[in-house]
Amino acid sequence: MKISRLLAIYFILSVLVTACGTAEPPPLPPPISPPFEYYGWVYVFYTDSNSDLKRMATYTNTAFATYPAQVKILSALGFKHIIYILNESIILERLTKNENLTAPNESQAAVFYQDILPDFREKFFTVYRDYLTQLKEELVMTGVYDAIDVFSIADEPALHKNVYIDQAFLDQYADVFKQVFPDKKSAIAFAEITDPAVIVTRPESGPHLAPPDSLDLIIVDPYFYDLTGEKDLPCRRDVIQDWLYSANPLSNINWAKQFNKPIIVAGDAEIKAGKSPKDCYVTETYRILQDDASIAGLVWFIYDKEYNEGGYLTGAANDPALVDLIENLGR
Repeated sequence: MKISRLLAIYFILSVLVTACGTAEPPPLPPPISPPFEYYGWVYVFYTDSNSDLKRMATYTNTAFATYPAQVKILSALGFKHIIYILNESIILERLTKNENLTAPNESQAAVFYQDILPDFREKFFTVYRDYLTQLKEELVMTGVYDAIDVFSIADEPALHKNVYIDQAFLDQYADVFKQVFPDKKSAIAFAEITDPAVIVTRPESGPHLAPPDSLDLIIVDPYFYDLTGEKDLPCRRDVIQDWLYSANPLSNINWAKQFNKPIIVAGDAEIKAGKSPKDCYVTETYRILQDDASIAGLVWFIYDKEYNEGGYLTGAANDPALVDLIENLGR
């Protein structure tokens, strides 16, 4: 579940004036009960004056925040679950600044911090604990701490082994979070790469690191593509189910089930090269997971119009028909 660390704020001022005064917005549909404990959109580029959250709140119960002001927005709208995404890049930025190192940019090859900083592990966790402590203080001071129940603490660590250097590192990472936030749930999204030929070109990637014992929720993202490109699967429930549960080589549900922790699936709602996913991929994902009692949640990735990954992946909000399809699934 990849989210850009360059968080943006968008301000849009729109005033509708008629001869009789300001036009009233159309009424929202009545709220419904979501079919999962956690159900929603991954949506991060929004402000109080620029968001589609009011409508989302009528058919979802879970939303994401990346800074305290967003938590206030979600809390006011009554979202049952607010998942706060940690900004992992801040830790590395602070660490490299402390050590007078040049921070890598996104166009550079992954920097193996342990190679350039022999005591990387110890120094990373010193900065990490400070970051968590400061974040907790900020959330308490702004009055939003109690509104958050889950923190997404890392994204696909096995694809970033230049940072999450081994299993012990990831275990400690999850444990330190719990020491600072003992009353909050933690989640990590997991994906892997096992093809040796691919690992040669992406040496920071590799096989799965296991979910730490202290982790509360496992997120998997069996999108309808892999390293070879998009998958054109037939619109058959058994084929789609096989892809979600076992055939996807990067991330799948059966791998997650072995750890006996609640599972959240990041459902594929990305537009790829200007094409939305097949309706059957979306509807069957919803129906298959709804029938599986071990699935605690389904969050659709990703909503934001502004989301753009390499000019290939863009957000579902760019296709109103895709958004309508997902909204109407539960209605």
